[in-house]
Amino acid sequence: MGSAVSAVIANLYMEIFEEQVVESARCKSKIWKCYVDVTFTILDRNRVDIFLQHLNSQQPSIRFTMEIENNSKIPFLNTSVSREPDGRLTTSVYRKLTHTDEYLAYDSHHPQSVKCGIVKFLYDRDTRIVTKQSVIAGEKKHLSSVLASNRYPSSLVQKITKARTTPRRES
Repeated sequence: MGSAVSAVIANLYMEIFEEQVVESARCKSKIWKCYVDVTFTILDRNRVDIFLQHLNSQQPSIRFTMEIENNSKIPFLNTSVSREPDGRLTTSVYRKLTHTDEYLAYDSHHPQSVKCGIVKFLYDRDTRIVTKQSVIAGEKKHLSSVLASNRYPSSLVQKITKARTTPRRES
């Protein structure tokens, strides 16, 4: 993987490989979403092992592993996907057990724009990922606590988050 184009070629190969494998499978997935080397798939429970065996029988050098939902939840990248009782999927922010909530300290010697960017990123990530209104308040509270523990002034956080929630007028 030394060449600059290696990752691009690998991604193109995997995209074609996955299309062929999914199309040739006897049991079809209800959803197949992929980002680089992480795939999110929904299958009938009794077909999971068959589907995994099919994936792994296509190319000896490519091996898929799987993680099955636990308590109707499964992580996908930095998102936690939940299956609601009515079958709908909802999403919220996923943090690994090892996540420390440590970000660039506000009193570090970095440009103010970088510090503001961290607040904007965290706030935007939460508002884009969380789909249930009942979870949003808890995420905002968590984010406020995390930023405070990283010594971000509440006035700065409020200014940035207020600007993010105020609708912009079209010119």
